[in-house]
Amino acid sequence: MPDVKQTRGEKRRARLLEAARAVFLERGFEGATLDQVIAVSGGSRATLYEQFGDKEGLFAAIVGEICDDIQLPLAGGLGSDPDPGTVLQAFALRFMTRLMDAESLALYRLVIAESRRLPGLGERVFAAGPERGARALSDYLRAQSRAGRMRVRDPDLSVRIFLEMIKGDLHTRALFRAGPPPTAREIEATVRGAVGIFLRGVSA
Repeated sequence: MPDVKQTRGEKRRARLLEAARAVFLERGFEGATLDQVIAVSGGSRATLYEQFGDKEGLFAAIVGEICDDIQLPLAGGLGSDPDPGTVLQAFALRFMTRLMDAESLALYRLVIAESRRLPGLGERVFAAGPERGARALSDYLRAQSRAGRMRVRDPDLSVRIFLEMIKGDLHTRALFRAGPPPTAREIEATVRGAVGIFLRGVSA
């Protein structure tokens, strides 16, 4: 029998995060208030503080939720696939699809804009998103190396290089609004090329 309290708690958390995304995207980080988030979500200040601590924690949790979704190919069914190329391709495509959607780009711009004024925000967002995602991928590469499916001498360094490779210049172009947004075909081609180069490189 499912834990009803846990289910209700998860629902409250989801409502708060959904409301927070809408408020942050509409008003920016500085202009958004917790009262606005509570008004949209129908939650309470006590629940918000218990779940997220403060406004920076709430914003970091939004990024963390995106990161959780990106990691699904590593933790879910594809994570057990014996072919690392298949898993890395799925991870990289999911990573880029989420990174390049309009909401993620807008949130990324908000963090960049506020990080000089609020360095703690940048640190918390980095820890909740990019750092946690890179650690999960490093753990995957270590596991594959132990299983003899890959030979990765420095998983942490390899992951940092891999993540930049699959972004190419597409993410920067989108952030700067330099021309039309990259198409799904461009993203897929960049991912496919980066995964192929990475797999050949770590095996060299």
